Amino acid sequence: MSQLKVLVVDDNHDLADGLAMVLEDEDHQVTIAYNGADAVDEFNKGSFDVVFLDVKLPDMSGVEVSQKMHRKDANTRVVMMTGYRVEQLLADVADNADVEVLRKPFEINRVLEILNQVKKESIVLIADDDQDFAEGLSDYLTEHGIKTMLAKDGRAAVDGVLSNPVEVLILDLRMPVMRGLEVYLELKQRGSAVKTIVVTGFAKEESDNIDVLRSMSVTGCMFKPFNPDDMLHAIEQIIAS
Repeated sequence: MSQLKVLVVDDNHDLADGLAMVLEDEDHQVTIAYNGADAVDEFNKGSFDVVFLDVKLPDMSGVEVSQKMHRKDANTRVVMMTGYRVEQLLADVADNADVEVLRKPFEINRVLEILNQVKKESIVLIADDDQDFAEGLSDYLTEHGIKTMLAKDGRAAVDGVLSNPVEVLILDLRMPVMRGLEVYLELKQRGSAVKTIVVTGFAKEESDNIDVLRSMSVTGCMFKPFNPDDMLHAIEQIIAS
């Protein structure tokens, strides 16, 4: 099973430390924060797959923390931990569909079930140094219920596939550090090649590399600019199959 990056946020040190120990025993990478400000700082420094977040924190409410996190990364699964009325909590977080509630005291098996659900979710990694293109495509796919990650260079793309349950890689051929063909070859050599859709705005210049990738059964190739609906359809077909 793949490792997940988990952030545990609770001012109850015993609960936070105990939950972290259990998750680390399950081979997940865990970061702990004991207040809202530290939680936001940790979240802004790196990406997390799941956040277990207490509702009542000493410096700000868990709902406020979750909203800050959602603005940075809407793909992260946020699980609110609470011992007070669930109905009121649901009203407070009604605008955030990615937040769910874990009622204290909870069984650790329920926590593990949530992590297993996250691991089974399909992730699309968009590897492109064109920030406007990558973020625009990510927003479009997210609106259609597809979880995305971004990589700004070739090395980040390789690391992203190796450390996350990526099902589809959208791979630009011209990136810094490592070019698209180098990325695909390294993943293939490591036995970690995933379904890959190559994208490029340089069809003629990259024709040789495109031929090489097609000979290695790359899943597809699209030339910029393309209709995002076509990309969505291609991804949905891959996930469905």
